[in-house]
Amino acid sequence: MLDRRDVLKLPGLAATAAAAAPPRQPVTAEVKPWNGKPTLHVRGQPVYAAFYALTDCPGGRWSWEEGPQQHIRHFVDAGFRLFQVDLFLESIWPREGPLDIATVQRQIRGITEICPEAAVVIRWHLNAPDWWLKQHPDELTRYANGGFEQIDRTQPVRMLMDDLRRTPRASLASRKWRKMAEEKTIELLRALAATPEGDALAGIQVACGVYGEWHYWGFLRNEPDTSRTMQEHFDRWRRAGGRPPARVPGMEERAALDDGIFRDPARREAVIDYYRCQQELVADEIIHFCGLVKKHWPRRILAGTFYGYFFSMFDRQATGGHLSLPRVLAAPEVDYLSAPQAYGSLYRDLGGCGITRSLVESVRLNGKLFLDEMDQAPSWQWLNNVDTAFALSDLESDFAIIRRNVLESFTRGMGLWYYDFGPANVSGWWADTRLMAEIAKLRRILADYHQRPYQPAGDVLFVFDTEVYYYTGTLPGSDPLTDALAVNRAIGEAWRSGAAIETIHLADLPRVDLSRFRVVALANTWLLNTAQRRFLRERVLPGRHVVFCGAPGYCDGKRLSVDFVREATGLDIRRQDGPLRMEGVQPFGPYFTVEDRPPGLVRRGDVWFASVPPLTPAGWREIFRAAGAHLYVEQDTVVHAGGGLVLLHTKEGGPRRLTLRNGKAADLGLPPKSSWLFDAATGERLLP
Repeated sequence: MLDRRDVLKLPGLAATAAAAAPPRQPVTAEVKPWNGKPTLHVRGQPVYAAFYALTDCPGGRWSWEEGPQQHIRHFVDAGFRLFQVDLFLESIWPREGPLDIATVQRQIRGITEICPEAAVVIRWHLNAPDWWLKQHPDELTRYANGGFEQIDRTQPVRMLMDDLRRTPRASLASRKWRKMAEEKTIELLRALAATPEGDALAGIQVACGVYGEWHYWGFLRNEPDTSRTMQEHFDRWRRAGGRPPARVPGMEERAALDDGIFRDPARREAVIDYYRCQQELVADEIIHFCGLVKKHWPRRILAGTFYGYFFSMFDRQATGGHLSLPRVLAAPEVDYLSAPQAYGSLYRDLGGCGITRSLVESVRLNGKLFLDEMDQAPSWQWLNNVDTAFALSDLESDFAIIRRNVLESFTRGMGLWYYDFGPANVSGWWADTRLMAEIAKLRRILADYHQRPYQPAGDVLFVFDTEVYYYTGTLPGSDPLTDALAVNRAIGEAWRSGAAIETIHLADLPRVDLSRFRVVALANTWLLNTAQRRFLRERVLPGRHVVFCGAPGYCDGKRLSVDFVREATGLDIRRQDGPLRMEGVQPFGPYFTVEDRPPGLVRRGDVWFASVPPLTPAGWREIFRAAGAHLYVEQDTVVHAGGGLVLLHTKEGGPRRLTLRNGKAADLGLPPKSSWLFDAATGERLLP
């Protein structure tokens, strides 16, 4: 049987088809300021950055297969013209020799044959193939806590399935791996640019590390990287900083703490340096490969990456997090960052806040686009029925969660993609006409509001730091405060207070227009230098309420001192040896109090000090109300506001009085499992 391409080769038909269909304009893509926010421009036009992305799972990764073809068509019918596909180096380079560019062409063509005007981003996984790893055993990541694991499998799995285990992976410090990945990336770009399918390429998302997300290999359960290549890199890094070479720390050095949860900088220079070196290495690899993409493509093209993860990092920030965020945000080579939405009950469960894992306002402030990965499964249930194998078990929850997750990114001035893991359990995660109708309605509304000037809505600002993790316990359970409480619990509870919240990196605080914020919460800022402490006193404290949590400024990068905490807060802070024991809190020390008061929340004028951050929405709401911050509702409710929209999300439902920033108010009866969307100016309800 002839397919469409064969038919067009018949005499006379090719010319007829060419006359009927004008030649497709090659895609250009870039991120530029527009309407008050960093905006994706495709073929020179600003567009709402909403993508559909195929999975990397077997059965769903290739665009030309039956399932993906159906799902692509569903999203095209819903108005989507932006797409993303995964492509692994090992899939198109199974042996020494040139890349299999025909497979890359086919991957793009599986989309463009359905949607000729599509713009396609390739998620380009730079993992070294197994055969290369076997040829270069000295270039592999090694682990401080053990040798390689033996893994026997009897079923096909995702190529990145074992990234969290101690399996052979090229060290990110390997110069041989980098040279190989450079050469193959350039080969891919040059070869693809010479094909018709290359006309549809809008971007390359460079991917490596755990799950392609630039976490260091094995980080969640293990301690990398003690390889020869990392030791050589660490030596070069130390020498560049004017310090003598030092051994990559082993488990004993990584575990050592000096003052409760803290490392003494004067005693632990080598381990602090090692984690910083590893983090900067990952950031520099991202910047390098994004630069390669831009240099070797003939048109304007997006270069982006997974990076900037901060929330729900499982207390493994220094070992495998993304702590060099300011370095990446400052790089002109990088156009966008991306991340899945945060994990855990405070985030993903019905009634949770659904926020992304990144400090989105810092990304926006630095002129980058941010793309959420919307990868939360609807309520598919296995029926074991000959007529219907799977069915949605809770459609109300599905609608509520989709709306919550999609509006989270839009209200913060950013975009997203729907990542379809579906083939692992059902034909496609959104392969239901009711879900697709909801997604289509959302896209239409947001594409309309995208055309309007963007205005953020938050008047509560949470400030977070990444550098602090070099100075606190990095092994599981060694620091119950910094990540679990001050970061994840604090923001998850605060987001259900009824206020509109924004988040930012400490390094960007001097660039923020502080005049629109009634509250600034310093969440995990244990590390503050002299200039930062002065900035807080002179620029942040006057004119607004400031909340200091935990141990603000206890470390200045050179030593630990309670005097720094007093200087930062202006309060009579006392250091207590601990451990602090409170209900619902794993004991930790040292901890800090105001004067000789018991640990807890204390107010002195417009300054608040919390030995432990408030652990309920009501606790945060008390602060926000006292500061005069706007509360859209007074009950525990997730609010996503900005870009002309307000979304209320709740699990339990019940009566709510919605008060808009302009004073308009409405009494609502929210049903359980609901997300209601309103125009921020008129109060019109936009989704039933």
